[in-house]
Order: sequence, then structure tokens, then C-alpha cells
Amino acid sequence: MSAITNLRIRTHCNDLSGKFWNPAIHWTDKHAVFVEIEDDEGRIGLGECWCFDAAPDALCAFLRTEIIPSFLGQHLSAHQDISADLMRRATLTARHGILASALSGIDIAAHDLLAQAQNRPIWKMLDEEGSGHVPLYASGGLYGKNKGIADLGSELATMAKSGFPIVKMKIGGLGIEDDLARIDHVLEVLPVTTRLVVDAVYSLTSDDALRVFDALPADRIEAFQSPTAADDFKGMARLVRAGVPVMATEAEYRQELHAKLVEDRAVTLLQTAPIACGGFTRLLDMANLVRDTDVRLSLEVSSTAIALMAACQFAAANDTVAHVEYHHLHQVFFDRLPWQNTAFAQTMPLPDQTGLGITLPHHEVELVFETSNPPEEGAVPYYIT
Repeated sequence: MSAITNLRIRTHCNDLSGKFWNPAIHWTDKHAVFVEIEDDEGRIGLGECWCFDAAPDALCAFLRTEIIPSFLGQHLSAHQDISADLMRRATLTARHGILASALSGIDIAAHDLLAQAQNRPIWKMLDEEGSGHVPLYASGGLYGKNKGIADLGSELATMAKSGFPIVKMKIGGLGIEDDLARIDHVLEVLPVTTRLVVDAVYSLTSDDALRVFDALPADRIEAFQSPTAADDFKGMARLVRAGVPVMATEAEYRQELHAKLVEDRAVTLLQTAPIACGGFTRLLDMANLVRDTDVRLSLEVSSTAIALMAACQFAAANDTVAHVEYHHLHQVFFDRLPWQNTAFAQTMPLPDQTGLGITLPHHEVELVFETSNPPEEGAVPYYIT
């Protein structure tokens, strides 16, 4: 098994100019942080970390000082044990969230390398019997400067016309009646076979969320995302009992909360971001958690094509995934995806490319840190406790 000889951190900033927003965030600059792992045979694995900060500096510094030294010089096959030990140590360091983001990038890059070594795509390495196809839904419908209800309808209708069977819009940024008028207009202009996800971004009470849902044609609604505060498990469970297809909670990484959401039947769709929850290793745990239940996974992507391909590779391997988010605002490096000039359908095939199936355009990103000095032979890595 190959050893890790070099790790690099790269970043990208997407200028969104403050033109679009949801009930929680007014989008200005959107940063992305990438990890590249190089092995002793010259292969390079690519991963992405969750980064919702105003700047990527803290995450990059954390990767450089707290994460990279644990992996450098180690055998690639040990990456999961190293990550697990770092998570155990987080009980003392109290850095669970930023650690989960950092380890997500490491885990995705490590799986990329492992699949390259086997000359297979990641999905085939995860499950040879996987479908190789990805169920995508189109995500957009944000609030925008000078964006009226007709503009919203045209936006989502265009997504449906391009072949997406499910589209998503934001609510919760206006009063309930105004948002219901937005939803009604969207449903009028969408084909009757197109289903809708409404995302309140944690902005409603369970009473208001139920009021919204009861005013909608239930057969047209695929999911009600983040209808209440993220910690309102009782409210979400109440909604599920009332027939609301609750989807939550995108960037959550804590295993105990994922388990509680499923155990309490507080979600219909357990949503997670592969670049936030811990990468493929944690996704496999979550798939096992929901298997043999009525709950399915939905993979959140609101970053770059690297994050999207990670989600797609897992969805193509695992039948617990109901769908993957294909964002229409956050589209960094989407010109490198395999579906250029292709009409979207109920499911999309992944090409038979090795590893993650995508590379980073180095001329469009900034190199923040690089190291190629593995520990001396026989040295004990400091991550062991």
C-alpha cells in the first residue's frame, strides 16, 4: 500500500456580489478549500472541505498545524484509523466541527487515491454492484435583487425544461402569505410531473411550517427542507407524523444527532454534506443507519464541482441515497463535470473514469500550503493517544 508523501491545501473564492440571499445568508464571497494528497507513486487524490466562513484562513491553518502532520508519511490504508483517533482526541480539544470539515477533505482525497490505485471509479470501489447512476435535483430559487415572482418561476421552469425531475426553492425570507404566493406561482409554471423541494433554512416554527405545507398540494412536494430550527427535533417529528416529508440538516456531522433524527422519526430524508460530515467513511455509516428504515439520504452540495462529484460517486454506489443536489448558484468548476451539453434525466450516468472523476484547475486556485517532509523512519506519529 502506498504512503502519503505530500499534502497541499488550495483555495478558491467565488464573488457572488451580494445579489442573492436566503433567510440565513446574504451571499457575497464564497470560499472553497481543497486538499490534495500525493502518494509515493506520484498519484494525487483530491478532496474538498466544508467552508462557510467569511475567509478560509482558520480552516487552512487548522489543516496545516493540526491535521497534516498526522497523515504525512503514513500508509494510505491507515487514513481511517488516523481520522478516528483525531475525532476521539476532539473530546479534549473541543474542535469537532472544524475537524469534521478538515477530515472530510482528507477522506475524499484518500478514497480518490485508493480508487486510482485500483484503476476504478470510487463508486465501483465502494460497491461493484452499484448502479453507476446519480439521481440529481436542481437547486436554486433564492431571493435576489430585483428578482420578482415571474423571474423565480422562469428560473425553476427552465431547470425543469432542462430535464430535472425535482427542483428546489427557498422560502422563509418573506411573510408566509408572500412565500405561499411564490410557491403557488412556481407550481403553476412547472410541469405537473415536476416535484418541488421547499427550503426554509431553519426559519419557521413547526406551527408555521405545518401551515405552509397544509396550503400546498402534497403530491407535488418532494421535501420540506430545514423547516424548523435545527435542534427542534420534536417539531420535526411532529411534522413527519403529520405527513410532511422533512429533509434535514445539511452540514450536521455529529453521529449521535444523525442517529436521534432517525430514531425519533424526525426526518423523512436525512440530509448531509459529504464535505462536512466526514467524507465517504461517514457516508457509509449513515447509509447503514438508514438502511431497513423508511428514511433515505439526500446529499447536500452548495460549493464546487469537486464536492458534487464526491456526492455523485457515493450516490452511484449506494441505493440509500434518494438524490443529490445540483446547485444553480454555486457552480464553481461546473464546466469540468461529465454532463456538458447533456439533457438531465431522472438519473445520470457517471463515466467510467478512475478515482473521483474530476481534477482541480490549478490556474484558478491559490496554493496556500504544501509539505513534502515525511517523519523519519521509525518515528511515532503524534496522533496516537
